[in-house]
Amino acid sequence: MALFLPLIAAIAQGGAADPLVFEAKSETLPNGLTVMIVEDKRTDTVALHLTYGVGSRDERDGEHGCAHLFEHLMFEGSKNVPTNAFDDWLTAAGGENNAFTSQDETAYHMTFPSSALDLALFLESDRMAYLDAGLGDENLKNQQSVVLQERYQGFAEPHGRDWDALTRLMYPDGHPYEVSTIGTVADVEGFTTAGVLDFWKRHYRPRNAVLVLVGNVDADAAMERVKHWFSDVPDTGAPEARLGSQVELPSVAANGHLEDNVEDWTMMAAWRTVPSTHPDAEALDVLGWVLSGGRGTRLDDALYYDKPLTTDAGAGGYTAQIDGEFLVYATSDKPRLEKLLKITDKVLADLPKHPPTEDELERARQAIHGGMLDMLESPPARAEAIASCYVERGQIGDCLSSRWARYQAVTSADVVRVAQAYLRPERRSVLTIIPMGDDNTLPASTLVELP
Repeated sequence: MALFLPLIAAIAQGGAADPLVFEAKSETLPNGLTVMIVEDKRTDTVALHLTYGVGSRDERDGEHGCAHLFEHLMFEGSKNVPTNAFDDWLTAAGGENNAFTSQDETAYHMTFPSSALDLALFLESDRMAYLDAGLGDENLKNQQSVVLQERYQGFAEPHGRDWDALTRLMYPDGHPYEVSTIGTVADVEGFTTAGVLDFWKRHYRPRNAVLVLVGNVDADAAMERVKHWFSDVPDTGAPEARLGSQVELPSVAANGHLEDNVEDWTMMAAWRTVPSTHPDAEALDVLGWVLSGGRGTRLDDALYYDKPLTTDAGAGGYTAQIDGEFLVYATSDKPRLEKLLKITDKVLADLPKHPPTEDELERARQAIHGGMLDMLESPPARAEAIASCYVERGQIGDCLSSRWARYQAVTSADVVRVAQAYLRPERRSVLTIIPMGDDNTLPASTLVELP
């Protein structure tokens, strides 16, 4: 039975005291699709966000890049939507759309006038149920070329390979996050129509999807339209078990380097930490803001404001569903990589001696709270936040407000503890990016290759 449930993901409505709380209509359809609808009468825009529980971590050997490839293939036509019609029809109705792929998920999102709700639901339901009827060899070959060109152009940009190289350096062989989401050239070139359709059948199932609508709709009426358009999407069962889990954290530091078309020197020091739902995730976020967030934060002052050793610097934590990382980066116009790393180590080593003050913690909390509110300002952002809350924690109740409560509970001792537990020198991976032909690397550094 449909229920109205408090959902944490938007600004206050109807007199609600908490700006992170409002109500959503939620229901799981007979085919297993989870649907959440939030009314927002301040705009005529409606945002649709459809998340599938498949990302690069789910790719088998020989499939690297297939999750990302589906960002493109899902727009290539389905049973009742000819090639290129998805974009053409939605644009003609005043809408727009896009997609993204991460290690853990693939998401398709669109915005459109409320009058185009039926069209949007039809387009999404048709490719969920009948993509196989519209996907052929020619469409596949076209999108393989597009993906390979996208990969080439991205890697050719200055610093375009940094993140992928750091990920490869940081994660051990066999870790689900080791291979770049963009995939490998060999695997992308080797995809066949039968192979990608098998990937689609394994992962693009209603029971592996979450659909969120936010905007100028009547929740009851919109839910009936969702049921109408998705009623013929068959229940194909549960998706296959997801590959991988958190691999034991490394105990030996690793140094790697890239030569790039740059005129500066960059140090990226990274530590593997914890998944997004781990109890230490919020303390690591607060640590990031204590270290970097402008003048008056510890690393920014040491690397830039007190003595301008860098042209850019920062620190922060990044978490995903089965692992996380904490990054410090610094770019300089001179080859002083070892000095930047020593300063970083000194700032971290000083934390137990001089724990964060209450003023530092409050500044960090306010930055985090402001970011949470900013994230919820538009229907598309709110729809994504709602989906993320449900996917990560299975909650349709107190996701963001309970997360904010965890941030408020972080103490100075917590920040020191997580820094000592996770950000130790012996567990650090350091990638340096240097100009072509330069030899100013860290000791024992190896060239990082991207397949």
